[in-house]
Amino acid sequence: MPAVTRILKALSNPNRRRIYQIVCRKGAGRTRGLTIDEIRRRSGLKQAAVSLHVKRLAAAGLVLRRKTGWYVHCAPAPGGLAALLRFARDPAGFPPT
Repeated sequence: MPAVTRILKALSNPNRRRIYQIVCRKGAGRTRGLTIDEIRRRSGLKQAAVSLHVKRLAAAGLVLRRKTGWYVHCAPAPGGLAALLRFARDPAGFPPT
């Protein structure tokens, strides 16, 4: 699946968009990012739902996950939206999918 399609599909879910915004807003300046539990508290979603949504965001290349002991830390992936931005700048020149 092309990168733009994965990104759009990942961000089509409102809960994933909210989680991505939380990770970008609160986790960007941190060394390790936010834990799943911190995201859960900020989003109001259940832990299992947050884990699933983070997994989908990571598969789309938007979030980096790193396990440290019992905790999974999430941070925005550098260049995660690069393909989408290239598409937005020149949709006609983008390779067809």
